[in-house]
Amino acid sequence: MNPIHTLRSDLQPLAQQMRDLYRQAVAQANAEVSDILQTNDRDSARIERQLDHMLGFCCDPEMLLVFKRLCRHYFTFAPVATAEYIQAYREMWDTP
Repeated sequence: MNPIHTLRSDLQPLAQQMRDLYRQAVAQANAEVSDILQTNDRDSARIERQLDHMLGFCCDPEMLLVFKRLCRHYFTFAPVATAEYIQAYREMWDTP
């Protein structure tokens, strides 16, 4: 059997698991961010915990949208902290 074909067939289930993980992460983040926004929650610890969780998944365009929604809310009362999260995103995911 061709080694490239074997490698590809070995990686396909892993790639599917990663896609599923990202979908779950986006769904959970979306629910949490929606709750924060609907209640106009200003608990910095809760918001920063959520932003921390989302940062690792922001390579996904859907997660990035959720991240931005929360950043817009957080910016209204904590602009410096929000800027730090935006900078962290840029360092992790922005391409030059």
